[in-house]
Amino acid sequence: MEVHKHPHHVTHKKKWPEYLLEFFMLFLAVFLGFVAENAREHAAENQRAKTYAANLYEELKKDTTNLNRTIEGTRLMADKLDTFCLYSTEKAKLNISNGMLYYYASYMLSLTIYTWDNTTIEELKSSGNLRIMGNQIPEKINVYGKLLSELENEYALTKTEFAKIEDLYFKIFDGYKSQVLILSAKPLSKDSIFKLSIPFINDDPKLMKEFTGWQKFEVKIYQRQIDTYLLPVKQIATELLLLLKKEYHLN
Repeated sequence: MEVHKHPHHVTHKKKWPEYLLEFFMLFLAVFLGFVAENAREHAAENQRAKTYAANLYEELKKDTTNLNRTIEGTRLMADKLDTFCLYSTEKAKLNISNGMLYYYASYMLSLTIYTWDNTTIEELKSSGNLRIMGNQIPEKINVYGKLLSELENEYALTKTEFAKIEDLYFKIFDGYKSQVLILSAKPLSKDSIFKLSIPFINDDPKLMKEFTGWQKFEVKIYQRQIDTYLLPVKQIATELLLLLKKEYHLN
């Protein structure tokens, strides 16, 4: 009987160029996958940045409008209270009526505080997405946030001082008459109020002197708030708006 032998299995021995080619193909596949993933992530970041930019742009537009009102209101208040201080200290010499003092003193009740919308900035910082914003924008946002934090601290002190001054006001002036004649929806004209001889609750000269002294102090504080905080905040907000508009083509 004839016995057939199984042929030996011949194994192909790869040469080093084939190993090099396989390594290169594997490396290329991994690299292209990385590039594609990086491109997708970059596109997603760009889209997130555009969304954040649009939201921040709208918030800053509203904030700058509010900021302009605050600056105007603070200047008006400082001017009126400065006039009160003059009239209070020179009442007899200038023939100042109680109605005039009531009118000008009432402005201290209209404390003007700048409020802002920090929603998008806080979200950018807490989510770590501040880094994806365009050139110079993260730096401007940080400066803007720092100024707002300083202004917030300043307002905290102002509110404490305001409480003291308000207490003195209602010890001297009749709050009900102030509300009816000056602060109501339909107040008397300024000229009509000036002619009135409205009695004080307490006409102690020492009390009026203390109140006037606080008002002089607050006039300087309000002027400092404008120069040190409000105008710099407005400047940075304006620069941010211009950067956002240019970088993300916003209207």
